[in-house]
Amino acid sequence: MNTKKFIICLLFLILNLLDLGPDFDDYQKLEIQNVSSITREDLPSEFGDEAFKTVDEFIRKTRDLNFEFVIYFDYITGEILKCVKGASNNVKMVFEDDEFDGYHVASIHNHPKDLLSPPSSKNFGIFIRAFEDYELVAGFNSFWILKAKGVHQTLFYETNIMSDSISDACLDYCSSRYSDDKIIGKMHDIRYGTELLKYINKKNINDIQLMKKEYVAMSINLNTAEYHCKGRPTHEEIELARKRVADPNILTGKDKLYAMYKMIGMDVDYDRIFED
Repeated sequence: MNTKKFIICLLFLILNLLDLGPDFDDYQKLEIQNVSSITREDLPSEFGDEAFKTVDEFIRKTRDLNFEFVIYFDYITGEILKCVKGASNNVKMVFEDDEFDGYHVASIHNHPKDLLSPPSSKNFGIFIRAFEDYELVAGFNSFWILKAKGVHQTLFYETNIMSDSISDACLDYCSSRYSDDKIIGKMHDIRYGTELLKYINKKNINDIQLMKKEYVAMSINLNTAEYHCKGRPTHEEIELARKRVADPNILTGKDKLYAMYKMIGMDVDYDRIFED
């Protein structure tokens, strides 16, 4: 490569880095921790090896943070395209028109320890972002992959409501079965994730799939988006759920979910809701 071509390539690289946003420097400075991560095989086959490195590094950098980061990247090349730092339970982003033209776009953001691991209602904006094919959620206890190609506006509005309703129903169910708040918080995380998987995947929509992956121990060698994480239930919320469960005039968590599924036309077996 001659000097002129080298200078052009270098300038292009510098301009690209400058365009990543003011939070990219902070992200680069985060230490890569020796924590559990996912395997190469956990990611969809479309993801390139460099993209896996980008995802693995993000998990290791953000696992113990008490605030959120989100990056957009090319899931073939692994190139980071945009980076924004948020607060303890949300990240706000603004996109330019045609910002990601020519790229294979995926995003990944972390859910801190005190928040639920699965996607929350605000994580389904991907359904109306035509440029984004995958949204990855690095929860503290589990890793989530949402594949959503194309625009699905009706599903976006429905899922915003259903995900919160599923979470509330799961909290009612867990508060009726367990007495310890920490156990309720843990089981609520698991139950909510399980029911969310059923709800999304039983729709059988082409190019829509939600996947859950477990971390494994490894050695260290429209034009806007807003992310929010649902926190684990507080003691007050658990007590309120217990009062709902004790009231014979209020539907149980299981009854609520069954009614909601039926309302949106899903074929469900009542006895298999919250099935162990």
